[in-house]
Amino acid sequence: MHKIFPHGRPEQFAPALWEVSGTLSFPLSRKMVIHRLADGTLLLHSVVAMDEKGMEALEALGRPSVMVVPHAMHTMDAPFYAERYPSMKVVTTTSIAEKLAGRLKVDASPEEALPALGVHPHQVPGMKYDEVVLDVPTGDADGGRALLFTDVVGCGKPKGLLMRMLGPPGGRGVPRIVKLRQLTDRTSTGAFLRRMADTPHLSIVMGSHSEPIASDAAAFLRQAADGL
Repeated sequence: MHKIFPHGRPEQFAPALWEVSGTLSFPLSRKMVIHRLADGTLLLHSVVAMDEKGMEALEALGRPSVMVVPHAMHTMDAPFYAERYPSMKVVTTTSIAEKLAGRLKVDASPEEALPALGVHPHQVPGMKYDEVVLDVPTGDADGGRALLFTDVVGCGKPKGLLMRMLGPPGGRGVPRIVKLRQLTDRTSTGAFLRRMADTPHLSIVMGSHSEPIASDAAAFLRQAADGL
């Protein structure tokens, strides 16, 4: 039996975006993003395993067709989804695929699988572990875009003193724990965040341990870069 940690139900954040909030055995918030592709199927980013009612709520939105494993430290629930949806394409980098070896089969890299779906992948430079950021359409009539991050940026003040100490200073930016454990070249990471801030029609930034940013998303990314 796969361990299921506390979680909520998919909550719509934009016409083509939903978010599932969960936690672990300690108070670390984690988020799965669901993106509805142009063909009506679903792309899952940084998956969170859910109970049967949660999975039925997910399936009511569409058929999961692509799972992106965006970070080497976000692999825990990927086998659960791969087993439930054997026809779903598993997409990740070579480095992350090596960590998943023996647990599930990887079908393609982000660069091979995603651009044809209208999704643009970017790998964060200057990090110890691979982190793949996705640029996806929000589904809004104005052609807005959302950037889906994993660890490198965060917004919101976690519960508990320790979690707040490890989180982003002032509740916005690059978490302290990421600076300590994951960054190897802050200059290149900061330059990347500034480039992402220039994403055309950027309206939303979402992260795997973060509250969504839907107001002045570009300024948020520039602030995060300045904090490095």
